[in-house]
Amino acid sequence: MANVDFWTEQVRLTLLGYEEGLLRQIANRLFRPRNQWPVEELVERTLDTLADAAKLDRRIKDLPPACRLVLALIGHGQQPRWAVGSLVEMLMMLGHEDGLKPIKVLIETGLLFPASSSTNTARLRLKNIDIWLAQASGPMVFTLPQVAARAIGEPLGVAEGGTGFLARPADAPPNKDIDALRLRTDGLGSPSHGQVYEADGLDWPLRLAVLWQSVTAAPLRRTMQGDFFKRDLDRLRQEPLLSAQPPDALAEIPDPGLLSVGLALAVGILHENPDTAGELIAGPFPEAWSAGLPAALLDTWGKLPLLRGWNGADGWQPELAFGIGGDVPGNPYPAAHLLSLRLLGQLGDSQWAEPAALEDWIMTRHPFWKAVKKPPAGVVVNFLLGLAYPLRLLQATKDSAGGWLIRLSPLGRWMLGLSGMPAGLPTYPQTLLVQPNLEILAYRQGLTPELIVRLSQFAAWKGLSAACTLQIEPDSVYRALQAGETFASLVQALEQHSMKAIPTAVIESLRTWSNKRDRITVYPSGVLLEFSGPGELAEALARGLPAVRLSDRLAVLPGEQDIDYQNFRLSGTRDYFLLPEKCVDVEADGVTLNVDLAKSDLLLETELTRFAEPLPRDNSLPGRKLYRVTPESVAAGRKNGLELASLQTWFLQRTGDAVPAAARMLLTGPDAAPATLRRQLVLHLPSPELADGLLQWPATRVLIDARLGPNTLSLAEENVPRLRELLSGIGMQMNIESPEAIAP
Repeated sequence: MANVDFWTEQVRLTLLGYEEGLLRQIANRLFRPRNQWPVEELVERTLDTLADAAKLDRRIKDLPPACRLVLALIGHGQQPRWAVGSLVEMLMMLGHEDGLKPIKVLIETGLLFPASSSTNTARLRLKNIDIWLAQASGPMVFTLPQVAARAIGEPLGVAEGGTGFLARPADAPPNKDIDALRLRTDGLGSPSHGQVYEADGLDWPLRLAVLWQSVTAAPLRRTMQGDFFKRDLDRLRQEPLLSAQPPDALAEIPDPGLLSVGLALAVGILHENPDTAGELIAGPFPEAWSAGLPAALLDTWGKLPLLRGWNGADGWQPELAFGIGGDVPGNPYPAAHLLSLRLLGQLGDSQWAEPAALEDWIMTRHPFWKAVKKPPAGVVVNFLLGLAYPLRLLQATKDSAGGWLIRLSPLGRWMLGLSGMPAGLPTYPQTLLVQPNLEILAYRQGLTPELIVRLSQFAAWKGLSAACTLQIEPDSVYRALQAGETFASLVQALEQHSMKAIPTAVIESLRTWSNKRDRITVYPSGVLLEFSGPGELAEALARGLPAVRLSDRLAVLPGEQDIDYQNFRLSGTRDYFLLPEKCVDVEADGVTLNVDLAKSDLLLETELTRFAEPLPRDNSLPGRKLYRVTPESVAAGRKNGLELASLQTWFLQRTGDAVPAAARMLLTGPDAAPATLRRQLVLHLPSPELADGLLQWPATRVLIDARLGPNTLSLAEENVPRLRELLSGIGMQMNIESPEAIAP
């Protein structure tokens, strides 16, 4: 059910927070101390009693049936921590009008304990149980796993019969107004009457692995109102592997992608980022996943009471989604989910139930929906067929009309504590087919939660069908290496589970990516030294500077304490939080950049190499370095995303002027309209006034193509005769220097 040591420590902290009188009252009921022991001794004696199976059995046997039923329901749910409201709702559905009294009795007996509203039980200061129950907002209680386990098997107080159940307490008279839960007892479980369906239980572990990869790459962010930002909400609803209906599900469920988020929060695969408010990040997979499929499914079943933000009727409910713990007042779904499955535990081996009949039974008795004229549809049916069935809690078959009938599966009965562990599932260790294109086929019959986790660490999930597909990618391999994997461990994982030899192309790709990462050195802190040239750096290293060369002018070392400043002439320090300094002059050609090394910083060289090439150092220019903008360097910059706006910003910051015309031409030339070369004549006039007149006079204006200068105009050859005629008409002469070039 849960970590016994953890919950034992929570009991100790809670008891130490009790007022002494209340603690002694509880101890008297639990183990009847003979001496006036101090508080610390009482706490230890209480814990000893709770760990003694024989004493527990006697105390539980002395409890009223409703109290035993509370403990049994907690045991069936495999979750020690419950909202008081959910326990009260289940008791009322089972015919106990005062559902709060049994909980109070259990607290007073020392078998149930108040909890804080957070997931971990804080040290509550408790003086009076009645006051706490009345004042607490969404009160929570918890018990030790072994206490709840000893009560499993307690009857529900629901009478059995060939036609159904009647909901009433075992010690109460029959209620004629309670309808029977319809059952099918026609032997449909036998092969001669129909096929029995059972899921493989892997669908939700696979979906959680897909979600883990997605959130590892990009965390989910929440708004101030608690819902996700639209981009993340669309991402969860549109991601094909998350938003598609589970293939194992027998009913369509709303918002399957966001149901994955709710499950991931409940089981701990996602959690709030402690450093960034409103951000969800990926956490470790549950430890139970390494113990096989039954253990992983049992862990998930135990976390379903903590599922918030989703229900089978309305889908995603962001106002209830966060603050995991099931302690939101008015959250009726945990009680409906657990009791619907526990009712199925009443069926015999050859009996089946209609999901809709179970939903009717729950909705007409649940205090939350009992008074609602039109309760929502699908609350129980969608949970059973869309979530519980894929988790392998149920088996299903069809009746003569084609409708689904359900019952607990052998694994489901074990998860609810109603039977022992079923026979071991068959295993197929070699279930992978690794292909040369780095694609992995993973056949589901051989997958286990542990293998799903391992594959998720170094390959990206692409498909979740009967043969799941994954792709080995550089980013996924780097993620695995960052988590502690090595080239050898990755190859070993593939070889261990592959049906054939690993293709050479795959091994070489893994080796290449592993080697690239191995060449990266991470310095958590250090001092970066910039030298004026390679010679100065080489001389410093020769003198014993304990640094690592990064480039021809840069070196790094762990700290300043390793520098003997007597051997250095410092030119100054630089504050990189300030705006970039103007340290570049543009030569007259518009493409040669002259850098002042005394003013430049470490970032300048990286910036320049995006669009310019370094020129050989000119010894006649001490303290200067030249770069040139060339068509090749600009083409490489364009390929890497260089744009005119970013280049304009750089020139303004580093030179103080706009981009030179020549450099602008090299960058924008490929996008400009084609240049046109055509033959034209140039008319030279004696004065600008005559040129103005020809351009203004309508008769001649239509013959002029363009003004080239103050005294010069251009025109086409075919317009020369007409222009000459018009000029002659006003008494102006026009001389032609090359008459042979002009058609008559």
